[in-house]
Amino acid sequence: MPMRWLTRETFTGDLSEEDNDERGRQWWESRQWVRPLLHSGAERLIDVNVHDGIIDSLRQVEPDLVELRALIGDLQVGYEWLHARYQGATLNVLEPGFGQAGIAFEMLRDELALQDGSFVHSVITWPHGEFDISFTAVELAFTPGRGKDRDALFAREEPPPWQAKR
Repeated sequence: MPMRWLTRETFTGDLSEEDNDERGRQWWESRQWVRPLLHSGAERLIDVNVHDGIIDSLRQVEPDLVELRALIGDLQVGYEWLHARYQGATLNVLEPGFGQAGIAFEMLRDELALQDGSFVHSVITWPHGEFDISFTAVELAFTPGRGKDRDALFAREEPPPWQAKR
């Protein structure tokens, strides 16, 4: 399920200001609509601000378990590590180029939706890449992070953990 409201064009400047504003409004309205239907951890996930977050690892660790570890936040609000364990989950990489070695992926925005009795967490990243995780429950944990952690993620040269084989 690709990002519905916040597509690549939203972030590349390919939309008119009016179209960009309309997509932002639709994204906000969809969040308000889905919010009362969330449970099993998804009600906490919708309030996590992933914008500018850097993915450290993203992988399908078992047939029904996906793990995401990312450094979120910025200099103004501070940094923290997000540890998310999605249960009853499947990772689906939607946009080619995601996960190339030596490239740090910055999360631009995310969407949370319902589909066929599951939740779908879709994330669009920069410089390219989009993935979604279909899941039935999610556990979130947060630990303190530092600006130095962000620098280290951008400096990493080995293949990122999301390239690991299942």
